[in-house]
Amino acid sequence: MIDPVVATVRLLIVFLLAFGIGLERQLRRKPVGLGTFIFVSTGACALAILAMDLEEQNPLPLLGGVITGIGFLGAGALIRSNDRVFGFTTAALVWAMAALGVAAGAGFYLLVFVNYGIVWAVIVTDRYLESNGVGSHSKIVHLTIANPIRVEDLEVLLPPGLSHFERFRIDKEAHQVGLTAQVRVKPRDVPDLLEALRRNEKVRAFELE
Repeated sequence: MIDPVVATVRLLIVFLLAFGIGLERQLRRKPVGLGTFIFVSTGACALAILAMDLEEQNPLPLLGGVITGIGFLGAGALIRSNDRVFGFTTAALVWAMAALGVAAGAGFYLLVFVNYGIVWAVIVTDRYLESNGVGSHSKIVHLTIANPIRVEDLEVLLPPGLSHFERFRIDKEAHQVGLTAQVRVKPRDVPDLLEALRRNEKVRAFELE
């Protein structure tokens, strides 16, 4: 049997670690916030402690069931919008924090803190990439433009060298062209981009994701 004081200390450690991650996610308005990360991590820790008590010789089946169940919970964080799926980082983070809770419940403190450091390193790097609009953090722009329009006109609609047109749709009856493009733009530059699109007489409507 695990000493009640030791079990309490493990739960408190997990609570504090999960609180930091959950607060960061909450402040950035991610799909999964403070409460979920705390519940997942402390719940996984409590189940790991229970597994160690009930099945001391072989707790792996119960622990494996915990991680599998958390995987289904993380899948709920995925969001589908306009043929694109978002939330993979948050879903993976839910699973990682559950694993951290299991490790803490089993008493592997070194593994817990090393894993926690890796998690924060990834979060900080991801925030840097997002702030610079790199990779999957590119903004998606949907435009409706008056037809006819020349290739030269398209090139000046969005920031040069930072845009990639993915889809074109032409409505001959309405004399309009629909465009979908990826734009690598920093968050602080988004207002300028929206203002430029608003002032462009050719642009009939636009949407930024």
